[in-house]
Amino acid sequence: MDDKQEKTAALRAVVYVRISDDPEGTERGVDRQETDCRAYADREGMTVVEVFRENDTSAFKQRTITLPSGERVRRVVRPQFRAMLGFLAQGNADVMIAYDLDRAVRDPRDLEDLIDAKVLSRFQVRSVTGSLKLDSDADVAMARVLVAMANKSSADTARRVARASKQQAIEGTWHGGRVPFGYRVEGKTLVVDPESAELVQEAARRVLAGESLYRIKVDFNQRGILTTHGCPWSDKTMKMMLRNPSIKGVRTYRPVQPDGTRAATSEVFAKAVWPPILDEDTFQQVSDVLDARKAASSFHEGGSKRLYPFTGLIRCSKCGTAMTHRGGVYQCVPPMPGGYTRGIRAGEVEALTEQAVLAVFAQIAHNPGKRTRSTDQTARTGLAAALESDRAKLAQLDDDHYDGLIDRAAWVRQRARIADRIEKTRRDYQATTPDAGPVIDVTTVADQWAGRTPLWQYQAASLVLEAVLIHAHPADMLTAVPKRRNETTEEFRVRRDAHRANVLARRVEFVWRA
Repeated sequence: MDDKQEKTAALRAVVYVRISDDPEGTERGVDRQETDCRAYADREGMTVVEVFRENDTSAFKQRTITLPSGERVRRVVRPQFRAMLGFLAQGNADVMIAYDLDRAVRDPRDLEDLIDAKVLSRFQVRSVTGSLKLDSDADVAMARVLVAMANKSSADTARRVARASKQQAIEGTWHGGRVPFGYRVEGKTLVVDPESAELVQEAARRVLAGESLYRIKVDFNQRGILTTHGCPWSDKTMKMMLRNPSIKGVRTYRPVQPDGTRAATSEVFAKAVWPPILDEDTFQQVSDVLDARKAASSFHEGGSKRLYPFTGLIRCSKCGTAMTHRGGVYQCVPPMPGGYTRGIRAGEVEALTEQAVLAVFAQIAHNPGKRTRSTDQTARTGLAAALESDRAKLAQLDDDHYDGLIDRAAWVRQRARIADRIEKTRRDYQATTPDAGPVIDVTTVADQWAGRTPLWQYQAASLVLEAVLIHAHPADMLTAVPKRRNETTEEFRVRRDAHRANVLARRVEFVWRA
C-alpha cells in the first residue's frame, strides 16, 4: 500500500442525510441515503465515525428566529446540519459525505457557512453523485451556481403548490391533511360519518342550551369518545371542533405570509363539495355563544383562567380588599410592611358560601318572580358616574404622589382602596348591562351547580351575592380546641367541628344583592 492509500485509509468521515418530506415517518429515504453514503466511504477507504440524520426537514423553508443578540432574522432551521458543522469544527472528522448537493444545502447562506467551516477546519466535502465538492475555487463557484438554481427551483415549486392549494379552496375541494371530526375520507373527498356527525350536532345543541365546553368535554371523555388524533377531549379541541368551518360545508384557505407563517384570517371562503353537518345559522349561533363566553371570562387584561368560584367575592372586612387564595387559605396581606394579616381556611368558607348561595337559588326556584336581574338605566348611569369619579381620584392620587404632596405609604394604602372600589363598581356595571355575559337561568342554578366550571359558578353567585366579608377571629373564642382528658377521638372531633362552625358563623358575613 503506497503513502497515498495509507493517508486515505486513515480519513474519518461523517455522513449527513436529509429528506424534505416524510409524512408517514418511515425514514426510508434517509435510510437509503445513509446506505449509499456508507458504501461510498467503504470504497474510498474511509471510516464513518458519526451520522447526522434530518428526516422530514426542509433545506429551503425559512422561519423567523431570534438570535442570542435579540435580533430577529429569517433562517433555514436545521439543527443536525449545525451540529455536524460543530462536530467538524472540533476536528472530530476529516471528511463530510452527503448523497447529493441538494441533500446537503439548498439555501445560499447554508452553503456559505459550509464553505467557511471547510476553510477554517480544513476538512473535505464529498458526495455520492459527485455534485458536491469544494476543493478549488472552480468547485466553490460551481456549487454556488447549483445551489442558487436549486433554491429557485424550490421557490418555483412552493409558488405552484400554494397557487394549486388556493385553486382547490376556490373550487371547494378537499385538500388532504387531518380529517375534521364528523367526517371520513372516501376517494379524494369528505363524506359525513353518521356516528361522529351526531356527536358534533349534540355538542352544538348543548352549547346553545347553556352548557359549558368543560362539562361537554368531561361527558365525552367519560363515554370514551376520542378526537381525530385518538386523544381525550380538552376545552381547546372541543372549541376547535365547533369552530371549524368545514362542519358547515365551507372550504377556507389561509395563505402563507412572507415570514413563513400562516395568515391569522382566511383569504378564501368557498362552498365545499362535501355536505355540512351544521347549517349556517346554527354554526353562527354557536360561534356567537363561544365569543360571548370568551369576552365574559376576560376580567382583566390577559384573561387568566378562574380556578376558584368565590375569589373576588371573599373580602377582608377591615380594608375591603379581595382576599387571595394561597395554599388552602384565603389571606389578606396589606401592602404595607408590619401591617395586620388575616386568613381563613378556604375549604370552610367556600363550603359555607356555596351552601348559602344554593339556598338562595333554591328559594328563587320556588318564587321565581321575587328576584330578577336589574337592568335599570338609572342604576347603570349612577355606576358609570361612580366609576368615572374613582378613576379621576386615582389619577389625582398618582399626581399628588409624583409631586411629593403625599408619602409612599399613604399613596399605596389609598391607591389599593380606590382600585378595589373601581373593580367592584366595574363588575356591578357589567352585571347591570343588558345581555352582558352568559345567560343564566336563576331558577335552575341550584340543579346545575355541580359539575359546572368555577367561572360559571362565580358568574351565577355574583347575581345574588355582592361580597363575603371575613371578620377577625372573635377575641372571646379559642383559636384551637385542645383535647380533654379521657375524651375519645370521635368526641373530640365532634366538639372541634362544632367550635369551628361557631367561629365561622361569627367571622363570615354575607352581603346580598337587593
